[in-house]
Amino acid sequence: MLSDLIKLDQQLTVALNQWASNGLDPIMQAISGTYTWIPLYLLLTGLIVYSYRKASWIVILGVIVLVAASDYTSVHFFKDIFMRFRPSRDPVVSELVRLPHGRGGLYGFISSHASNCFAIAAYITVALKNRFRFFRSGIMFLWAALIAYSRVYLGRHYIGDILCGCLWGLFLAWIIWKITRLMLARVYPSTPPCLYRQPKK
Repeated sequence: MLSDLIKLDQQLTVALNQWASNGLDPIMQAISGTYTWIPLYLLLTGLIVYSYRKASWIVILGVIVLVAASDYTSVHFFKDIFMRFRPSRDPVVSELVRLPHGRGGLYGFISSHASNCFAIAAYITVALKNRFRFFRSGIMFLWAALIAYSRVYLGRHYIGDILCGCLWGLFLAWIIWKITRLMLARVYPSTPPCLYRQPKK
């Protein structure tokens, strides 16, 4: 059963990776890059400060802890333990995948990009959706999905690496947001609960 899933993952990844265009290569490289999104991160930080005022440091600290936890655990709890080769390093498919931006590291399960981005997407969505309805549209998850797709496009990850990374990031975001809400309620009880709690119907 597991071997069948692995084979299917390999086939789907190669098919998706091959569905590409040379003209898209630099775009996908930029999408996959960290520095590309600095303006977005600054904008989100500004929206948090605007929304939470003096309590914003707690929410921002939550983001920092979340990303650090996601990045660390995706490597030491998964990559270093499961040691699953990236498509670019896997002898089974390495000759079949396009690699427009190098091979990357040795192991790819789980995807740190997917874990980090979906963790951020979930956390920011629940932190800001009650102040800005725009975030209720799922726009942050579309952003995370685009970055996750770029990793398959570049031959750095299997689809399974991406999906498991997404789930892990969402799980971590849930935990860190629970802690953030407790801190907001205790340290700044005057912060309007409607900012960080689900509105009562």
